Amino acid sequence: MKVPLKTIFSWFEKGDMPTENQFQQTFSSFRHLDDNIRMDEIMGLNETFQKTVSSTTFTNHLQDESAHHLVLAKLNASNLTARNVEEWKEKLKIKLAATIDDGDESGNVYTKEQIEVIVNILQAKDNEMLQLIEKINKILDSNDDRLDELHEIVDYIKENREQIELLKGSGTNSSFGGILRPADHITVKPGSAKWFWAGSGVYENASGVTIENFGIISFDGFVWSVLEMSMPGGGTDGFIDLTQED
Repeated sequence: MKVPLKTIFSWFEKGDMPTENQFQQTFSSFRHLDDNIRMDEIMGLNETFQKTVSSTTFTNHLQDESAHHLVLAKLNASNLTARNVEEWKEKLKIKLAATIDDGDESGNVYTKEQIEVIVNILQAKDNEMLQLIEKINKILDSNDDRLDELHEIVDYIKENREQIELLKGSGTNSSFGGILRPADHITVKPGSAKWFWAGSGVYENASGVTIENFGIISFDGFVWSVLEMSMPGGGTDGFIDLTQED
């Protein structure tokens, strides 16, 4: 039987002489290291132990693929909804570069069958282009004097390309307006750039610029300019007037 500490302390106060019985009770009130402690001697241990699960139950839980399936994703992602998938993509910053048609879902790239159709169309167009090139080569290989003159005109334009480009305007807004005759009505919006092939005469609608033989008139958005041209193959006058009708 254990003795309260207060009683034990009173046996060992100054001047006391503890008896054999008091020494025995004192040491008997404490647990020796050789004595094992039973579970039922520890307060609350049984109640706490009842709240734990067995090793078998815990192992089965770890092996249960459906455990926490409402909050955790399975290894094979079989329990993810379409919305879950999109949320994962957003979090992982995954953006598909291309998708194809899948049922009611429209993709953003062509299927193999669609590509084959497009390739066939392009192949047909390519064959047409090859045939046209072959015809052009045959014409160029001919001894047509008019083709010779055309070659001379093209060479002249190439040689004078820099001056022509400066006249018609080097900006990206400059565009070809067509072939003009003096009597034609010219419409150019202020601020826009245009250039025209022009025959001889006075162009009242272009600030009165004058072409002696043949050339280019250009509007840079504010001012009209003129470039006289003397193209080869033009007979006695030394120029070809492209504005003449057959």
